[in-house]
Amino acid sequence: MDPSSERRGLIRDDLPTAELIALGESPRSVDVDPETITSAFDRVAAGTPDAVAVTDGATSLTFAELAAHADEVARGLITLGVAPGDAVVVCLDRSAELVGVLLGVLKAGAVYVPTDPSYPVGRINHTVRDAGASVVITGLTGLPVPARCMSPKDLRRLADPGRATAARTPDDPAYIIYTSGSTGQPKGVVVPHRNVTWLIGATRGEYQFAGSDVWTLFHSSAFDFSVWEIWGCLLTGGRLVVVTALDSRSPERFRDLLVRESVTVLNQTPSAFAQLLAVPHDQVDVRMLIFGGEPLDPQVLLPWLDAHPRCRVVNMFGITETTVHVTEQTITRALAEAASRSVGRPLPGWYVYVLDEHGSPVQLGQTGEIYVGGAGVALGYLNRHKLTSQRFPPDPFRGGIMYRSGDLGRMLPDGSLEHLGRLDNQVKIRGHRIELDEIRAVLQRHPGVSASAVVVRMAVADDPNTARLDAYLVPAGAGTLDTDDVASHAGASLPAYMTPATLTVLDALPLTVNGKLDVSALPEPTAGTSGPSSAGGDLTSRIQHIWARTLSTDVGPEDDFFVVGGNSAQAVSVLAEMRAHGIALRLVDLMRNPTPRTLATALSST
Repeated sequence: MDPSSERRGLIRDDLPTAELIALGESPRSVDVDPETITSAFDRVAAGTPDAVAVTDGATSLTFAELAAHADEVARGLITLGVAPGDAVVVCLDRSAELVGVLLGVLKAGAVYVPTDPSYPVGRINHTVRDAGASVVITGLTGLPVPARCMSPKDLRRLADPGRATAARTPDDPAYIIYTSGSTGQPKGVVVPHRNVTWLIGATRGEYQFAGSDVWTLFHSSAFDFSVWEIWGCLLTGGRLVVVTALDSRSPERFRDLLVRESVTVLNQTPSAFAQLLAVPHDQVDVRMLIFGGEPLDPQVLLPWLDAHPRCRVVNMFGITETTVHVTEQTITRALAEAASRSVGRPLPGWYVYVLDEHGSPVQLGQTGEIYVGGAGVALGYLNRHKLTSQRFPPDPFRGGIMYRSGDLGRMLPDGSLEHLGRLDNQVKIRGHRIELDEIRAVLQRHPGVSASAVVVRMAVADDPNTARLDAYLVPAGAGTLDTDDVASHAGASLPAYMTPATLTVLDALPLTVNGKLDVSALPEPTAGTSGPSSAGGDLTSRIQHIWARTLSTDVGPEDDFFVVGGNSAQAVSVLAEMRAHGIALRLVDLMRNPTPRTLATALSST
């Protein structure tokens, strides 16, 4: 029996609301005392002062040295007049010094606001202004921002040993991370100390995090995955290995670092991990591999699971506004083979609801919007009161507030959550609603594809009638990739309107500093798909396939383009797609030869 059919047969559609709500909580419980990040760190440092806390190749700091380093940063900030609750922007590359600075900002009672030195000056300037920061800790010179810029070294020189560091409460903000906004201006998410220490407490026992572990700091501090990497490691007594930008961009160098440093806990976005999978990795011996930041297609993990049977692989769905992680799903071989979209059940203290447009729970198996309540919900958006009230409504089921994620999902009978992509990742092309993640998943099931991306482009700007799907593929292994074969593979599973118009092969997908796909860096398509009917077929069948995809209808060799639904705008789109397929023609050619057969004859005679 088809597993999906069997599952549908087990799903009830009449569960009371109380039972639906109860399913959205963790099956395990933990005892976590609210505390600040700094108090949790000080306790670890007092217990293991001589253990190495962080290393970046050039610098290695014990817990005692890191604490002293952070105290100097804190006292330097206090000398500058930074008061408890003030925002301090930190604009530094990944390094041991960065970790000491972030801890020092917290020890000053301030709130760290990370941004990446590679960001455009305008974005950094917006962050400084929006956060109201008076101090920016950076190695950049001449940064045109309305604040005092200080290098970490100069800041520590200002430290007055007589000044006490500031005490804060677990409910006070710890950091503000800026995420992309729909208006084009990033918005700051304010997260308190207690959320972070609860996250560590909720996972420490289940994953047996301990002082013997070695973690990597792979991600930019401007990406909230770094919150988990830094504090998950340090607050459980582990050793944090900083991955330089150079090492993060070279899968071979990164692989060698994992082996050399005996890394045991590795955190990755799926896009970044695809690069590591593309090189030999048998010698890597991590015991925990944790995914976050992007949707995961578990089928790509089958080679890893074969090569590393002792490694526990966990997929964690999470959101910046709910403190990095929300759910946990251990990936078994069975789940990987089934291409499961389950992201598991909530972490202890987090709650998940799948609600309809009226805010009522949907029945099991039905699709709705994912809302998150509980211990990880942020305080809101900085200086965005209206947006905060919209995205952080009251939790009518358990009290407090919850976060409206904008993600689609459905709850299964065992309480696990299937993540179905972003609401805004659904696009509509000529009347058909399309989920880009579904197309990507089909492409990645091709044995020759190790990673893929799908984007929508318009031949005429802002004209949805000219929209087309462009796919980008990374070959598995060192061989070449037959795009015609990939096109046939996609055409066997996807309707014509969901089949990518172009397939472009890349050595690797471009990534942002956060390790996510950088859509803006994808090149212009280099080749069109020939379509399932064109392998060995003639020009007429190729034209039929392109028209069918554009018009979302079956097209015969004698069908008139303008009779079966084509218009002038779609004609522009057809011209663009045909050129991408290597078929050059003018609009007048289409007007004079409006059927696939007559057009093919005309083009063949020129």
